[in-house]
Amino acid sequence: MRRVLVTGLGIVSSIGNNKDTVLRSLRENRSGIEFVPEMKDLGFRCHVGGRVKDLDVAWIGRRTLLSMSNVARFAAAAASEAVQDAKLLPDALKSPRAAVVVGTCFGGVNEIAKAERVLQETRNPLRVGGASLVRGMHSTAAANLAAWLGVQGRVYSLCSSFATGADAIGHAYEMIGRGTADVCLCGGADESSMRQAWGCLDNWGGMPGSRNDEPEKACRPYDQDREGPVLSEGAGILLLESRDHALQRGAHPYAEIVGYGSSNDGFDMFNPSGEGLTECIRQAMAAGHERGVRRIDYINAHGTGTKVHDPLEVRVIRELFGTPSPLISSTKGLAGHSLGATGAHEAIFTLLMLRHGFVAPTLNLERIAPDCEGVSHVQSLREDPLEAVMSFNAGLGGANACLIFRKP
Repeated sequence: MRRVLVTGLGIVSSIGNNKDTVLRSLRENRSGIEFVPEMKDLGFRCHVGGRVKDLDVAWIGRRTLLSMSNVARFAAAAASEAVQDAKLLPDALKSPRAAVVVGTCFGGVNEIAKAERVLQETRNPLRVGGASLVRGMHSTAAANLAAWLGVQGRVYSLCSSFATGADAIGHAYEMIGRGTADVCLCGGADESSMRQAWGCLDNWGGMPGSRNDEPEKACRPYDQDREGPVLSEGAGILLLESRDHALQRGAHPYAEIVGYGSSNDGFDMFNPSGEGLTECIRQAMAAGHERGVRRIDYINAHGTGTKVHDPLEVRVIRELFGTPSPLISSTKGLAGHSLGATGAHEAIFTLLMLRHGFVAPTLNLERIAPDCEGVSHVQSLREDPLEAVMSFNAGLGGANACLIFRKP
């Protein structure tokens, strides 16, 4: 298995549209959650969310943008930053040894709804247009990136619910490690899908409805008063390279990926058992152990703020790591839950903390719930040198994925 390095990061999110802005948001507890008028107009109980703001994509080019839905545009902006951040020459991607793996939960779902609405209103298929097909397909982000950048290797999307972003990074790691590719743009992306998906969560009572007048306090992972996740959108893209490829061109990596695990509860579509999460963390830890990792300093946990999953995560961490546990926080209190992008977003947040030697706290964790006690929650910014860090995610259907990074 070849060694794999993270050499570039790119991000579009509710807390910033580039890594420098995101870094400041993490350090300063700058929330991206805000009041969303459309949610109120649609009759939601919850009126808050995390939206991408002030993203300029005109530089991509009008012709290229014609085939891109918002999810593809988010991914393109993030991928461009990742390539520039890695100082990779664009020609290096125009190769069968380059790949793209960008997952999403819903793809360009709004484009499908838009096409259906136009057809119903006009009864004229010509008004639907020809580009709506590629804007709406599930692989729209990955395929548009490949066409735009000239990538000739493996290009596809995958979906494992809210573990999608982490699994895409893990899959890219395995491809490069096994020699299938030398360089890969990977991560996750999702655009707001209020009409198609968010309504279901609101209908379940799965999003906070009592803090519409104070959006920044709505998402409260592990807190006694938590009511559920606040949804958001965006894209997170990592550029991965084999160690030899990166060193030959003089790259300055953020980290080495030393562990990845993925597993399913095999239990229930809605209620997690914890067995899959335990297994995927064990897989990642076993791989990390083979690379010499003996201790995890920090875990960016999934931490959505749900009544069911938060205590389950805490139980799994206690059982696997004992007391004291690694430092634990959830960044969803700041950035929200970006669905298929959340695993990639949180991998990037974790990598920024690793490089800059700090741990962002769990925002709004004011009173730790009794069923979430027993681990080392971070409730205020900590300046700590970090050597090995973990990020894990879980999703509907029992999906679980875990990544471990260490300083290069």
